[in-house]
Amino acid sequence: MLEIWLRPWALVQPDQVHRIALRGQDIEIGDNHAASIWLYETNGERAAVNGKQDATEPVSGFESGDEGRRLSVIPLSIRNTPGISISNGDRNTRVQWPSAPERPPTKLEPQTEKEKEAHRLMLRAQAVWGRLRDVETALGDPARLWHELRRRWTEKGDSIPPSMDVVAQHAFALWRTIEELARSPRRILRRTHQHIPISRVQELDRRAMTWLVRQPGETLAERAGDQQRILAVAREENFDTLENRVLRAYCELASHAARDYLELNRTKRLTTRARKVDAFGRSSRRLARYLADHGVRLADPGVTPNFVLQHNVNYHRVWTSWQELLDRDRVLDELWRWQGRSWEEFCTLAVVVALAGIPGAELIAAAPLDFLKEQNRGSWISHDNPLAAFYLPQQKLIVEVRYRMRKPEKRLSDFAAPISIRFGRIGDVAGFLGNVVVWPIWAIQGGLIDGELTELERVLAIGTKANILAAAILRPSRSDEHCDFERSKGALCLSLGTQSTALWMGLSELTHLFTSTLTPGDRK
Repeated sequence: MLEIWLRPWALVQPDQVHRIALRGQDIEIGDNHAASIWLYETNGERAAVNGKQDATEPVSGFESGDEGRRLSVIPLSIRNTPGISISNGDRNTRVQWPSAPERPPTKLEPQTEKEKEAHRLMLRAQAVWGRLRDVETALGDPARLWHELRRRWTEKGDSIPPSMDVVAQHAFALWRTIEELARSPRRILRRTHQHIPISRVQELDRRAMTWLVRQPGETLAERAGDQQRILAVAREENFDTLENRVLRAYCELASHAARDYLELNRTKRLTTRARKVDAFGRSSRRLARYLADHGVRLADPGVTPNFVLQHNVNYHRVWTSWQELLDRDRVLDELWRWQGRSWEEFCTLAVVVALAGIPGAELIAAAPLDFLKEQNRGSWISHDNPLAAFYLPQQKLIVEVRYRMRKPEKRLSDFAAPISIRFGRIGDVAGFLGNVVVWPIWAIQGGLIDGELTELERVLAIGTKANILAAAILRPSRSDEHCDFERSKGALCLSLGTQSTALWMGLSELTHLFTSTLTPGDRK
């Protein structure tokens, strides 16, 4: 049996409202759905998505409850057409999702409302990526990793500069090169044939002489005609060389990367780093326009560098920097496809940071983290489990954060929650007291979903058999200045931002949920 799921906890819901059976007929995802979609396979069946067996990413630990089943995340498509093809044997189903945005082109300004929405979505994916890169910075002192991460995420103001993105590195290292090339870009003299006044003729070749002898008249003046012009060799400057095409392509890409960088760091535009990127972006735009006005075309990404690009110092710097921006653009393609996985990883870090905010919490153990050089389907962090363990002296509890467990408890695997918090009382030989599960739900539009808190309460009621005492759903916020939340006994629906108020308030609400759940008096 194959199904499309609209929520990861669909298995435990008796009404099956979030499950769509695949029977070989085309289906369409409604406009009201704004989250990821999952593929559910049972009885050992394994379907091919868009012709590939490994196109999806399995949800860790879900199959531990039943080895014949699998739940996997379907990546977001770069383009909507022709849809998502899911085939199993001779049965093929095409899933259409008309309301899903397409990956916005890097070099084009968004015009329509749908293009602007896609651009905002891409900016959010980059913002999440930037938050994940905070781990790479904090790993400079592994012993204080979570302390430093909490400081960077909760400290207000401009004391922490914006991240050192590739375009920021170029702004500091390449600005003088761009200025020098803007003053004197390379050009070549091209020999052409034009009708030139006799007084300005400098060179005649065989073609020009052949033309001249065929003109009527005996003297040069007679052969030049009324306008006194003859066909002669003319030399004109030509800027359309391969190195200038690469230069223009780089400048256009750099100017758009600088625009995105400044939009992502609106609250830090007055910092030295942001100002440098702003100036660099404007210089790149001016040079790109100048080259375009002089007939320079754009270089294709796969061109082979010529002698100038390899050996001229300034142009070689532009060439290597262009390759770095092209690599960054390919990274953004993968970030677009696997936004749900990146969001899930960011929310996991947020959960640990929120637990560290519980009064008196002491970090007693932490798994070693490694920031990957290349993402693995939206995932940037390699880790062991449990991710972190805290001691809460006021509650006399030990709390473990477990993320993407390969073999969770069988009762927990049905809920397909990637984040689970296990807690127990010190000296309690009977084992842990309970669990808190967290579902990070990526969404196209930010904010909460009407009625989702009621749905979460029903799931939580079913979860008592798996000793689940609290649950949370984390969705992206509508803006970095606003955080929405709905809360009831043991249940929290929260919109979390990547910076500013939406991040600070979101972490505070998570800390409140964990505190109330882990305090015995509040659970009664």
